[in-house]
Order: sequence, then structure tokens, then C-alpha cells
Amino acid sequence: MLSFLRLKSPSISVLKNPNKIPIIPFNSNLKLLNLFIKCSLYCLIFSGIYLSTPNLYGQNNAATEKSITGLDFGVLPSFVYNTDKGLQYGALANFYYYGKGTIYPDYLYSLYLQCSRTTQNGYVNYLFFDSSHLLPKDLRLTIDMSLVKQGFQQFYGLNGYNSLYNKNYIDPHSSQFISKHYYFLGEISRTITVDVKGKLPIPHLNWDLGFGYYNISTMPFRSFRGHNLITPTLFQKYIDQGIIPRDQKTGGKTAYLKVGFTYDTRNNEAIPAKGVWIELIYLNAPKLLFNKFAYSQVTFIYNQYIPLNPKLIFAYRLVFQDKISGGIPVYMLPYLISTFRNEEALGGSKTIRGVLNRRLLGNGFVLGNFEFRYIPISTNAFQHNLNIGFNIFEDIGLITDQYTVDKSLNGLAFDYKFGQEKIHSSVGGGIRFIIDHNFIVAIDYGRVLDKRDGTGGLYLDLDYLF
Repeated sequence: MLSFLRLKSPSISVLKNPNKIPIIPFNSNLKLLNLFIKCSLYCLIFSGIYLSTPNLYGQNNAATEKSITGLDFGVLPSFVYNTDKGLQYGALANFYYYGKGTIYPDYLYSLYLQCSRTTQNGYVNYLFFDSSHLLPKDLRLTIDMSLVKQGFQQFYGLNGYNSLYNKNYIDPHSSQFISKHYYFLGEISRTITVDVKGKLPIPHLNWDLGFGYYNISTMPFRSFRGHNLITPTLFQKYIDQGIIPRDQKTGGKTAYLKVGFTYDTRNNEAIPAKGVWIELIYLNAPKLLFNKFAYSQVTFIYNQYIPLNPKLIFAYRLVFQDKISGGIPVYMLPYLISTFRNEEALGGSKTIRGVLNRRLLGNGFVLGNFEFRYIPISTNAFQHNLNIGFNIFEDIGLITDQYTVDKSLNGLAFDYKFGQEKIHSSVGGGIRFIIDHNFIVAIDYGRVLDKRDGTGGLYLDLDYLF
């Protein structure tokens, strides 16, 4: 199978021309805040125009879809392609238990298992479990476990555009060629997160308590297939310059606790056609147990889904994440924290499609995803509900709280120039093949609007963006 994604909302084009985007000075937090507020207001105004539009897609879909009962599952070969990570091949199993089908398309239990390898000398072993019916008193339990090796994990530097990306450095036919491995390192991650959610007296308002454990091993490239690399990689340069502390160069262990609140009025989780989903999360990694580096951070995520006509939905996601105290170790920077499932950030298939994977690394960031999604085909075949959808999108992101880089350093020694960061943007489209509402094959292609972010990316992946 190609891939899955929980139908993300197709996008609205907010930033058409990157050349018209002003560089935002980082000594002006007011300008940055103004930008984020304006973006939020535009979405809220747009929401208000269509807020009274009936949820015709949701109503029609409920009337025509066959209710699924008992156990519904698929066990099949997995062929997932990602521009940043190469071809991933192996096997996966996705189980949904619906019981008597009275809550379909919601499920009683969901279990996803995957075991695969990649063409870039890596492997993926993954388990995800979700249920609102295993624990008493309607408590919802979510468990996310993974063992992942990335033989060629991207590293393009810190603080977005401040790190000067040059594709000629990895092009053997260019006079500027350095090494094919210049922007790579090896990484093995062993992670587990557990979240328990419960309801509060206020309708749609829920609490969340979570625990996370990350054991990350990073390995700078020094040799490849028995041949020593003559020139250091960018990751090694950051170590040599002292930007990445030597006690972090091989990774480390982090255990954290988090508490959060969610407000959720979505008509369903898999393919929302109306409602909002808001998350507010506080994370604390104390200097206890495994932790050498203590820090805390906050995440705010706002998702809204607006029906425009019976088959067309506009959806958007606004994200703010920032460090509150301490120092986040470098190996923990590339994660967007959520009450449901943490994602790799920023850049790539889960955040800014088309932009190089992990192109934006910093202590804090804002992210916006805007999508139009159109689901024109709905039918029943082979005792299954089948739908086909299309989407167009725009994704934007910006580092708002930069990782500290000593200004006395010679930036040329590690391809760095202060004051260059501004909004990163991409546009694109995709197609969705939806089986029994929750099993979704997704194909997305994103094109960047600034060559400093690469060129574009094709993704065949699992789950919806939001």
C-alpha cells in the first residue's frame, strides 16, 4: 500500500510570492506577534462567514455509509515513499474494533503496527494504540511506541534561513561539491509516549496527562562503506564550533511530563467536516532520572474545519510552540508536541510539505497549514465504504525563538549568517483514497516558494496532517 493520512484540510493560499514577504527582524517581537494575530484573525473572519453553513458532507455521508461492526482490519505490504527519507518497504497491520457499530465511524479500539526498512539504511518499528473504552469512566488511553533508525537523517543547521543551504554542496557534478553526506547524520530513536484524557464538567472540554521518554542516538558521519570522509559534515562543524555541546553530540535521554487541555467540537476525528479542536499543553522535563538537561515548553494548537458546500471543506491549523525555561537539547528540537501524537518538525510531510525535512530547528516556532479538501466520490463496494478526495494546500512556518549561536563566531565556518530568517512557505495538492472512513491512503506533493528550502517533496504517508 502506498500510504495513509487522516484527510487533512486542503489549503488556502496566503503567501503567493516569497519575494514580497518582508524579513522580520527578531528584535521586534511586536511585529512577529502582529503577523500571527493577523493570520489568526483572517481565519476567524473567514470562519464566521461560513459558520452557519450546514454540514452537508457529514450529513450525507452518515446517510450513505454502511455501518461497520466488529473487527475491521488490513494486513498488507507497506510501500511508503518520502522525498526526504526514501522508499520504505515492509508490512503493516491496522486494526479497528467497532463493536456493534453504534458509534461508527468512531471506533472502540484502534491498533496500528508497522515493521519496515528504508532504502537509506534505516528501519521503522512502530506501534500506536488508541481507545476511549479500555479504561473506566470514559478515560481515553493513547500509547505511541517506536524504534526508528535513520541511516541518513537530514541536518540543515539551526534557526531556519540563518543556516545557508546550498544544494551544490551535495551535487557531484557541481564545482562547489563537498560530499553527498554533507547534510546528513545517523540517528536512532527509541521513544514511548503515553497520554490519558478525561472529560471536564464543561461540554467538549477535556484534560490530558502525559508521559514521554526519548532515547536518541546521533552519529556524525566520519566514514561511509569503509571510506573515510575527507571533509566534515555540517553536523560535525556545529560540534567543532561548540554550537552543539559535546555532551549532546551523540544524543541523549529525555523523560518529560505534560499536562494539557483540549476543546473538541469536531463532528468526527478521522475526516472532520465542522468544528474546532484546540490543544494547550505544558511540558516539563525536570533534571531527574534520565535527564541531564532540564527545560519546559508550551504548545498551543488551533484547528478548525468549515463546510463550504456539501463536498468542500476548508480547514486550517495554527501552531505556536516555545521554550519557557531551561535549555532544550538539540536532539529534542525537531518535535511538535501534541496530546494525540507528536510529529517531526519543522519541514517535511507532517508540517511544511515540500520544505526540506527538519529545515527549521529552533527553540520556538509558529506554523500554519491551510487546506481546501474536496470529496466528490462516495460509494460502497465489496462491503466497504469507499471515498476519493482531493486537496490543495499552503503551509507556512517561522522560527520565532532562535537557538543560541554565539555572534562572535565566524559564520562562514559553518554556513551561517545572522538575521536571515523569515517565513518559509510551500504550496501543493494531493489525493486521498478513503476506505471505511478511517483507513486512508494519501499522496501529497508540495512545492517550495524559496529555493533555500529545497525544491519540493512527494509524500506517500500515513495519517492526516490534522
